Formats: sequence, C-alpha cells, structure tokens
Amino acid sequence: MRSAVSVASLLLLMATSVFAADEVVEKQIDEKPVSADDASVDESAAEREAWAKNLFEGRCQMCHQLPEPGMLKPQQWKLILMTMQQRMQQAGVPQLTKDETERLLEYLTPRAR
Repeated sequence: MRSAVSVASLLLLMATSVFAADEVVEKQIDEKPVSADDASVDESAAEREAWAKNLFEGRCQMCHQLPEPGMLKPQQWKLILMTMQQRMQQAGVPQLTKDETERLLEYLTPRAR
C-alpha cells in the first residue's frame, strides 16, 4: 500500500505542478546540450547515460522537484513522460524530441522498481 501512496503522491505532484513558462525557458543545462542532434554517433554507453541523466535532471527540475527514478515502474515512467509532454506544450515550453524521450526511458527503466 505504501508504494501505491508514493506513486499517487508523485502523480499528484506532477499533475499539480505549475509551469512558469518564462522561468522555464531561461533555465539552461550547463554540462551537455539538450538536443540529441549534437550527440556523437559513436558515444559510449557511459556518455549516453551521463547525457540522459543530465537531461533528466535539467529538464524535469525546470518545473518541479526531481522525482526519484525508483519511485515508479517503467510503464509508469512512459505514461509520466507522455503527460509531461502535454503539460510542456500547454505551458509553451519546448517539448522533448523523440530521441530525448527514448533516452530518458533508457535512463529511467533500469532504475525503476
């Protein structure tokens, strides 16, 4: 029951997040580019993971507190990412690209419960 409460709490937090579009757009990710278009084709698994971690931390914290990857199951993360895409669109925030979404799921899936 505790995990159901945690999942419900996380979903409620994300559903009630208020987007301040002007603040969100100003936030920058310092270490790596947000766009996967700049990523090397020959990057190592470690570089790919570091890029995805930076994307996760940078983009998600722009609007709300960063959730723990282990709080949700892989399928729940997929649903959350789709929901957040809709919220970004509503707030006028640049959405994640298909590649960015795939990389986030690659990062979150092994860390999910």
